[in-house]
Amino acid sequence: MRETYYQSVGNPLQLDRLPTSQPTLEFLAPLSHWSDSLKSVAISLGVAAAAAGTALLAFPRSGITWLEPYDWGVALPAFLMGIFIAIWTGQIRWLLHPLVLVAVILICANHRTPWLVQVIVLSHLVGLLTFTFALHWCTICTAAPMSREDAYQLREQWQFQLIALAIFALLLTTGAIWISSPLMKIAVLVLPVVAVGYCQAAIGSTWQVLKESLVSWFTYDAEPLPGIQYSPVGPPLHRVGLVVATAVLTVMVLSRWTDSPIQQVIEWGSAYQQASAQTLTDRQADNFEQLRHCGWIWGSTLVAVLSLPFVLPLGIALSCSLPILALASAARNQAQSDNGVETILTDIWQSPDITERNSVYLGRVVEDGSPVLVPREVFREHAHGLGDSGSGKTALFLSPLIEQLVCGAECSVIVVDLKADSLELLATLEAAAEAVQVQQGRVLPLKYFSNQRDRSTFAFNPLRQPYWSKLDLLTRTDILCGATGLTYGTEYGQGFYGTANGANVYHAQKTFPHVSTFVELADCIGEVLTSAKKRDLHPEIRKAGVHAQEVIKRLAACEALNVSQSSGHPSDVVDNAIDLTDVFRTPQLLYFHLSSTLSPSGAPEIARLVTYMLLAAATQTERKHPVFLVIDEFQRMVANNLEYMLQLARSMGVGIILANQSMEDLKKSTTNLIPAIEANCRLRQWFSVSASDDQERLIRSSGLTVDYALGCSTSTNHEGKSSVTYSESEQVVSRFTQNDVLLTSDHPFRSFLHISRGAGYAQYGGLPVIIESGYHISVEEYRRRRALPWPVDHGSFQPRQSDQPSADGAQPHPPTRPTGPIWSEETIGEDAPAPLSDRDLRDIEDLFRKFQQNLSKDDAPEERKRQP
Repeated sequence: MRETYYQSVGNPLQLDRLPTSQPTLEFLAPLSHWSDSLKSVAISLGVAAAAAGTALLAFPRSGITWLEPYDWGVALPAFLMGIFIAIWTGQIRWLLHPLVLVAVILICANHRTPWLVQVIVLSHLVGLLTFTFALHWCTICTAAPMSREDAYQLREQWQFQLIALAIFALLLTTGAIWISSPLMKIAVLVLPVVAVGYCQAAIGSTWQVLKESLVSWFTYDAEPLPGIQYSPVGPPLHRVGLVVATAVLTVMVLSRWTDSPIQQVIEWGSAYQQASAQTLTDRQADNFEQLRHCGWIWGSTLVAVLSLPFVLPLGIALSCSLPILALASAARNQAQSDNGVETILTDIWQSPDITERNSVYLGRVVEDGSPVLVPREVFREHAHGLGDSGSGKTALFLSPLIEQLVCGAECSVIVVDLKADSLELLATLEAAAEAVQVQQGRVLPLKYFSNQRDRSTFAFNPLRQPYWSKLDLLTRTDILCGATGLTYGTEYGQGFYGTANGANVYHAQKTFPHVSTFVELADCIGEVLTSAKKRDLHPEIRKAGVHAQEVIKRLAACEALNVSQSSGHPSDVVDNAIDLTDVFRTPQLLYFHLSSTLSPSGAPEIARLVTYMLLAAATQTERKHPVFLVIDEFQRMVANNLEYMLQLARSMGVGIILANQSMEDLKKSTTNLIPAIEANCRLRQWFSVSASDDQERLIRSSGLTVDYALGCSTSTNHEGKSSVTYSESEQVVSRFTQNDVLLTSDHPFRSFLHISRGAGYAQYGGLPVIIESGYHISVEEYRRRRALPWPVDHGSFQPRQSDQPSADGAQPHPPTRPTGPIWSEETIGEDAPAPLSDRDLRDIEDLFRKFQQNLSKDDAPEERKRQP
């Protein structure tokens, strides 16, 4: 069997490829089921009781002599080495190592060890148990989503109190056993009652705190994964070992103590048994009843004897540390009441680890709770989010992703909203810009564009971009035709009509080189269609290119696309128009609100214009930082040549983030973008997979793993006896099954994440993982953003209706219709003829005028004949 098949179904993290650094995030590992946790606690306590019972039976009061000299010769160096390593590393977990604990037991078990030394060692173990128990719970309670700053501050604040409580437990144990003071014994008995009363008055959930802290102490186990909180006192084996060692040492001390409670419990059981036997004899009870009472009494006595060695030290530790446990629980509850994702994002932005600081947080792996930290460089190679309507693409994918990209303040973000049914994405940009200004003191300009006339908008004129005049005519034609969907393909019929569109657009720009708006371009194309000469444009080409004029007319109807120096708009509107070259020089934000519902044809064309013009701008300016282009409802702008957009954008420093409902939406009658998306998007995330084709595609891409097939067969031999045979075999299956897809799709916060090539802490070997995300803002903040009005800023303007005159009675932007042909300086070929002189033009006009007059005279009698 190939080793590559043995990949984890839950989290195939490639540990050998992780960075040497560690993120500052500290998430808790997923908790076991409550029944499994209780079983683990019972097993641990059972092991402690068994160890105590064995020590009680096997340990002589005078000590062990048969281990000499190996007990001291081996145990003492191991004990000293453990103390040295703990001091050297500053980690107390080395004192809980099983070798150190065994060394302590061997030292105390030696027959030369005085009882007083045993008492002192036991007192220190109780103090250590008090300190480590409280330290473990305080660390667990201050894990994420509590902010790192608050967590470190609380841990430092509680450090002195933990030491004081540990010393108090040490002195209390020493005083109760060595001094044997009645006051100390009373204090040991009263202390739990006082601690419980204090905790109940402070937070009102004493038993909940005790239950959770005990379960966490015996069961919490975190794998060595980045972003997972480890217990500072070691794994469960070390923590359980401390309880067992304390129980064994308690047996050694109590067996030599004259006031030992173990001896008192045994004497109480014996006296109660004698009194019970006498009562049963006087009552003439039968033997079964006497045996039942005897078993119950001695069974209870045995349980009490076996429980005392670990109940007493654990009870002292819990009683002394209960105030700190209550404070930690209260702090945890307060942190959980806040928005956790928002705190996590703040910790990431302020992290000293550069790998973590340059990553985007997408959620946590369901299997082990480790955070999903994806470096920003992954999104520069494009990302794709899919999911049904209402599955959380905007709230769980686009909005948090946009906000995290913006808050780096080292990139520009352009959002093209083709759904435009709400202002969530615009509000996200505004909130992110405000956060950058507050946290870093930097101002990120935000400009917005809308194709709806009832909203103010900044101007965006593609034909007035600074680089537009630097492009040759063929490049301009390709951009305009590609963006407006006038390029149909390369097959015979499609190629002919696409070429016709391009020829008409090209000839219009060549003949009228000073066109600066789509209004003018539409008129110029119309002029070409009616008056272009046959040697310039074949009549069939002109006829087939009518579609080009109609498409350009739709763009001409959008006033915000046609703002220029001569359009009659104020100078501040012209000066503050959207310039796509600026996004590569200065970090800024752009939002395009393009309602595909209200403008199903114009909105996709504008979106494609933004995309193509952005890529063109990338080739004509210095790229100082990355640019991210976010397109929501991407399927609405699908066209023939969009696959080239994805291929070129990566090399142009433009990361494209797409979102739509299904992969099948990217397949049209003549266009199939699915292969291009799969090949060019480094990250894909499915929030809900309902289409059968998408489900099969996800299962196929999940990879293979080894599963175990269990078999059971029944056979009957010649004697008629039946036998059952069980078998187990390995088989290679898909990592994800149909049930995994359905269950994850049904969960409101879970999704499938696939990164084709890992980076940073997101090293999943190219295999998909199931993650769980959360809302990055509170409900109140979400409602506030939803209620934000459409902005009105300096440099924006309110488009006017086409039939509404301006204040002076003139048209808002009168079309600049050319009065005649204007020859371009560009020539085709070396032998191109020189431009005609003014005299030649007048002679040609006179000739055509005389020709038309003669033609009208010849046709006049014929026209009269046709009249009734």
